[in-house]
Amino acid sequence: MDVTTGAVLPEECIATIISFTSPRDACRASLVSPIFRSAAGSDLVWERLLPQDYQQIISESVSPGPSSSASLNILSKKDLYFHLCDTPILIGNGNRSFAIDKLSGKKCYMLGARELSIINIGRRITSFWEWISSAEMPVLAQSRFSEVARLGLGHWLRIRDTPEGYDGRLPSMREDMWMEIEIGEFFTDQVDSVVEMCLMDTACDPCKSGLVVHGIELRPK
Repeated sequence: MDVTTGAVLPEECIATIISFTSPRDACRASLVSPIFRSAAGSDLVWERLLPQDYQQIISESVSPGPSSSASLNILSKKDLYFHLCDTPILIGNGNRSFAIDKLSGKKCYMLGARELSIINIGRRITSFWEWISSAEMPVLAQSRFSEVARLGLGHWLRIRDTPEGYDGRLPSMREDMWMEIEIGEFFTDQVDSVVEMCLMDTACDPCKSGLVVHGIELRPK
């Protein structure tokens, strides 16, 4: 806008400029004026801020109700963006979930316990895992997946799919009431690279039991 003459850029032009910023900047721009609010909320802006392959991803949704593929496709692009930020959708066979990082717009994936290789290692194999329905979990820690894995009793454990152990780090509480611990970070500039993740504890004593595995989540740094 030219403050000396009062001339205003067309809304589509403003929207195009905003689309080259970030989700946070787009929300801030909406506070400037009514025309900026309209431009910042347009599909033109949020189409660009969504992941490039978002249409393919939501077509794989197997979530019911408001998160179904049909329901997601009728949302405005801005509403779709924030729905995917706040409500992860199940994709594929239902053992993986997808969400968007609210500040950056980058993709977040979680591999449910059924997608992981959860095994016992070593000679003293006394541990066992059982699969339980997420409906059996406490109300405050519901899983987005239909099943979770629970450790009965054992000395060693290994979950794969950083060879490093807990490394003195402590778990923290998530918004969904699950406890979370960071098991590592990685960087790759290869599109088709393979990343192996592993959580393990080989200390024999004390025995371990009661660990419930929800999944492993991959998030942008």
